[in-house]
Amino acid sequence: MILATVTGHVVATQKCDQLRGSNLLLVTALGDDLKPIKDRTYVAVDSVGAGVADHVLVEDYFALYKEQYKAMSIVAIVEKIHKGC
Repeated sequence: MILATVTGHVVATQKCDQLRGSNLLLVTALGDDLKPIKDRTYVAVDSVGAGVADHVLVEDYFALYKEQYKAMSIVAIVEKIHKGC
């Protein structure tokens, strides 16, 4: 599972049948310091109604059709992050 921030929307005019009706979001993984990690930006299927600037948990193989393709899915919107010393 990856902790990430939603950084944008992805518009796809043509999608495979399994993705029709799905929202695609651009997410950037966060490091231990909760800052974006360079070159760790992905497209993920939004399954929880996340929006830009939300912190989210992304599962990298949580797709309904795993046997056909690999997909990333947003599985939770993070309300708070408590970081110990």
